[in-house]
This record gives sequence, C-alpha cells and structure tokens, in this order.
Amino acid sequence: MNRRIALSLLATAVFSLSPAAAADQAMLRAVMPDAVVVAGADVDRVMNSPFGQFMLDRMRAEEENLQKLIEMTGFDPRRDLREVLMASRAPQGKGSGLVMARGTFDVSKLTATASTHGAVLDSYQGATIFNLSKSQTNTDIVALLSGLVLAGPNADVRAALDRLQAAQSAPAAIITQANLASVQWDAWAVSTGSPAQFAGAIKNPNVGGALKGDVLQGITQTSGGVRFGANVEVGGEAVMRSAQDATALVDVYKFLLSMIQMNAPKAGPAASQLQSFIGSMNVTTSGNVVKFTAQLPEAELEKLINGGRRTTAQLR
Repeated sequence: MNRRIALSLLATAVFSLSPAAAADQAMLRAVMPDAVVVAGADVDRVMNSPFGQFMLDRMRAEEENLQKLIEMTGFDPRRDLREVLMASRAPQGKGSGLVMARGTFDVSKLTATASTHGAVLDSYQGATIFNLSKSQTNTDIVALLSGLVLAGPNADVRAALDRLQAAQSAPAAIITQANLASVQWDAWAVSTGSPAQFAGAIKNPNVGGALKGDVLQGITQTSGGVRFGANVEVGGEAVMRSAQDATALVDVYKFLLSMIQMNAPKAGPAASQLQSFIGSMNVTTSGNVVKFTAQLPEAELEKLINGGRRTTAQLR
C-alpha cells in the first residue's frame, strides 16, 4: 500500500476513535448561577459533516448578502465561527439570557462598524462593549473579548465578564450535564427542572396547559441533541421523580407518536422521509430515566429540506 495512503487511513482511524471535546469551558464559566437551560453547538463539527457541507452549499445562494456582512465586519461565519452557547434562566427571572460565540473576530473592524451605526462604545473587564442604546441599564449589549463574543442584557453580560475574570464556575449540576451532552452531540441542550417552569412563557394556552400536566411536572432534568454524519441521529433523556413517572412519560410518548403517524403525510415529497424518521424512533426506560433515539440518513434529510429534490451529493 502507498505509504501516504496508509498514513492517511491511520490518521482518519485515530481521529474517528478520539473522543469529541467538551463545550468551551470559558463560556460555561460565564453561565449565570441561576441558569436552568444551557444549549450549544460545535460549529466546526457541524460544518465538517455532510449536512454542514449541504448547508454551506445553500448559503452560497445568499453570497451577495453574506459578502456585504464580511466587508462590514470582517467576519465570515463559514470560516470564523467555532462554537456557540446559550444560557437562560426561567422565564420568571429578569432578562432574556446570554448568547456566546467562540471564533475569530476583527475587533477594529467590528468597532468601526458599530460606531458608524451609532453604537455607544465602552469597556469592562478587558472587553470592548457595544451598546446600541443610550440607556446603560435595561438594554442588550455586545461584549467582545479575544476570540469570544457575549450578547444579552447589560447586567447579565457584565456579570458574565466578572465570572470569567474570577474563574468562577456555574452550578455544578447543569455544567456536568452540559459537558456530557456536548461530548456526545454536535448540537445539544440541557435543562434542570420540569418543562412546567416555561409554561407561562408559551403564548398558546393549549401548549402551556400541556406543560403543566402531571406527567411533565415529574421531570427533574432533561438533555438531548443531534449528531451529524452519514446518519443524522437525534436522542435525549429525561430524569423523572420515580420509575412510575418514567412509565407514565413513555405512555404519553407512545400516544403522541401514534398521533404523529396518523397525521403524517402518506404521499408527497416529504412522506417517505418522515415515515422513515418516525419508524426509527425508539424509547426505553431504566428505573426513573427515559431515553429516546431516532435517526435519518443524511441524504434523506437533504431531500426533506429540499422538498424531495435531489441531494447535494447527487447534484455533484
């Protein structure tokens, strides 16, 4: 065998067997202490997947608008974005949470563009702050550190910068969940507590009422995510108060799945893809833990997004 080919195959094998890295620890340290939801995505892993390449091909249709963004900010999301993370407290808390991104940012160009568009510039804990409002309190701001951007309510962003400087850690339970999920999935979300805590933020009264149901109130924490590859895998788990609650959640899942199957299109471009995905769904219980998995071939997901048209690989 050609030596170069052999070395290439060996490197590929080693890479495929290496565990994926956990979420950016600096961003996790910036999470507010009372966060109940943390979600993120490893943009590098997503973009290097077959689905990521498919999405990049679709982005080329917006090349003109994207080029304008690059010229204004020096930031190309296809090349410069590495990882994103969002953290939020329960809806009853003040503010809307934090959004963070790790990547390569042209500070001087971003600063010049922000100034041109009327932003008030400030600095705090070594970060450059862009404030698009004259108010210094109840407004959203953007803070830019070396390789890291934070956005959200003024008080939340400044508190996050304080935590970064002090190297303080967010609550252990949700950070442990986040680390485990980020290793397993390319895009993920974790939550502590029941979905019922978000019922008040849902405008649809039927959905809000469902979240307050006895079964969902039995959930103490959840996690889940998506992994992109030849097959797009979706999975997650819910930790319940008891094994009885876990059984009740499975019964609800089976009922909802039957409703989806009854109402899913039986013909048309998306029918086969949806039926394939529904057919792959699986749910299991172990004590008070409920786990679910589902998958769809990546090429079928492309067809679903394209409305049944040929996939990117078929067009090449």
